[in-house]
Formats: sequence, structure tokens, C-alpha cells
Amino acid sequence: MKTFILFFLMSFGAHAVELKFFGPCTDTFIMKTEVTEDYLNVGELTISTLTKFGIPFSGTAENLQSAFLTPTGAEAVEVLSPHESRYYGWCFSVDGIASEFFPHESPITPETKSIVWTFGFAHLKDGEWVSQCTPAHQVKPKFLCQD
Repeated sequence: MKTFILFFLMSFGAHAVELKFFGPCTDTFIMKTEVTEDYLNVGELTISTLTKFGIPFSGTAENLQSAFLTPTGAEAVEVLSPHESRYYGWCFSVDGIASEFFPHESPITPETKSIVWTFGFAHLKDGEWVSQCTPAHQVKPKFLCQD
């Protein structure tokens, strides 16, 4: 019977997409689930899953502004000096590749296996963008990770 069920699911393209969220203070995920419903893009899958599990968030399929009560706007900026700042927010990757597109512009295909959201930062130093989407847990900012 198992063989039949697996064949049946595979023959119609059903598959699971792993969805993970990494927060600002630890390198272990704060949420992990498998999504078996069909979605057209990363944005739809993300918003639907956060809603399904009652996770507090703000944003839309086009832009995840906050999840798990992470700060937004001026509260998500860390000023290190007059010439250096970090701007925090959510970034995502699909199958290990950081996306250069908005979530609603990133399709989910039958080959999609994993979507990972990471709370990270863009680093501005001396008027130049040094990096983007660096995981926040690598620096554990005090304003987010006080014990």
C-alpha cells in the first residue's frame, strides 16, 4: 500500500517544501515546517503559513516587514558610529540561493525543496553598502539579543 500511495502522490506532482525561519539571536531555527499545499510563490506560502500557525507578522506576499515580533522602521536600525549603521529585516533564500527578487516574484516550482527566511542586516559604512542579508545572529546585536 505504501508504494501505491507514494506513486500516487508523485504522479500528480505533490511535494513538500521545507520552510524555516532563523531569528536574530541564535543560529538554530525558530520555526520549521513542511508545507504540502500548492502556492504560486514564496510570498503566498510565507504569509499563509505564518497565518496558519498564528505567528505575529506584518507585511504582505510582496514584503515581509516583521515576523515573530521583530522590529521595523527606525527600531530596526543599529547606529554603530556616525559613519556606520546596520539596517535589519527579513531576507530569504530558495534552495540555498539568496533571492534578488521580492517574495511574490519568486515562484515555487515542483523542484523547490526549501525556503529559508533569515533575520539579517544590510551594512552601511562610509556611505557604501558593505553587505546585505548578513544573518543577525552572527553579530547578536545587543538591542535585540539582551539576556
